[in-house]
Amino acid sequence: MPPALARGLQFRALAGLPRNARNAILMEPLWGVFGVVVLYYAPLYMSSVGLSNTQIGLLGSMSLALSFLFQAMAAPITNRVGRKRTTLIGDLVSWTLPMFVWAFAHSFTAFALAAVLAASGRIVSVSWSLLLIEDVEEWQRARVFGIINLIVTVCGLLTPLVGLVIAQHGITATMRGFYLLGGVGMTVMFLWRNAITEETRSGVAAMAQHRELGLGQSVRHALGMVAGMRGHPGLMGVTAFYLLTVFLEQLSLFQILFLGQTLGFSAQTLSFVPFVAASVTLLLYGVALPRLSRLPLGRTLVVVRALGLIGAVALLLVPAGHTAAMLAVVGLLGGVTFLTLTYRDAALFARLPQDGTADLYSAVQTLTLLCAIPAAGLAGAIFTASPRGLFMLIAALCAALFLLAVWLAERERRTQAQAG
Repeated sequence: MPPALARGLQFRALAGLPRNARNAILMEPLWGVFGVVVLYYAPLYMSSVGLSNTQIGLLGSMSLALSFLFQAMAAPITNRVGRKRTTLIGDLVSWTLPMFVWAFAHSFTAFALAAVLAASGRIVSVSWSLLLIEDVEEWQRARVFGIINLIVTVCGLLTPLVGLVIAQHGITATMRGFYLLGGVGMTVMFLWRNAITEETRSGVAAMAQHRELGLGQSVRHALGMVAGMRGHPGLMGVTAFYLLTVFLEQLSLFQILFLGQTLGFSAQTLSFVPFVAASVTLLLYGVALPRLSRLPLGRTLVVVRALGLIGAVALLLVPAGHTAAMLAVVGLLGGVTFLTLTYRDAALFARLPQDGTADLYSAVQTLTLLCAIPAAGLAGAIFTASPRGLFMLIAALCAALFLLAVWLAERERRTQAQAG
């Protein structure tokens, strides 16, 4: 991240935030520098070492199935061990170890082992989110999520540089080196972040409350929260929105293969995709986010998902080999992803009660993963049969997501009218 941008974040965007949010944000670039690049190039890397499209899709579904199992243990472990300690241990297991396995992987079996380790990150997805946001005032949460998503996106500016190395040394050799470097860099980041954060107030209370419960009791309690989600107004609708966005994320993992294999763009050209997405995101963060923040969350999601539907349809119309059109469309899609994640997460946390936040958040994640398990395998099978067919399905689901956003906005309007 450019020093000027980092200083700007520190002195302006971070003003008034509690310790954990502020320090987690400052550490996030050290994850993003490695995480964004390896996740973006992962399908190309797996393809380069001999995995088929079907195997890549199977790995995705297997990872989701394992993630579902780990998700069921996320809240109990987070409540018993604490947000801070769970995040440290979980990150070392789910990121440091897989990075080294990926660096030397030659077979489906090796990638499957890495998938098992990486899937345990579902535990961290709960503990880190709570460590980041639990002590933050509700009105500041969209801002915190926006900064985190912005940092991750801006780290995509590195991908053209990695693309130059790929053009000279090939995707396999380049990514093996980057995985090794990332394993070391992420470890340093995890230890450093742990040293400068503290357990949240809710985390301290949860540790005391769950200390007397057995792990089995805690797991049964967490799973029971799924059945009780209907008792929280508005939570089921936002959960459905959350679920559909995650399902679409899994289907969209094949976008880089669609652009490379179907539309004929080189790896070096594709390295500019995250760069363009980051540029659009920076523009949206500076121009659109302040204006959208004045709207109710429901109306904001409608605007964002309307743009997402336009982008999904436009991707189907990109001519093969037409770089400018491709970059314009993926730039729009990148910006939409940033806004969707920012306001989706803010909308979800706005509907979670203070008591039992970890349990309910984990319940949402558990239900989401259960429904999303077949997504990657389905995407691999459809892509193998018809690449354009997969992205027609994605466009159709984007239309459904837009309609769901309209319904959520109308429900929000009625609730506010009744309250007024």
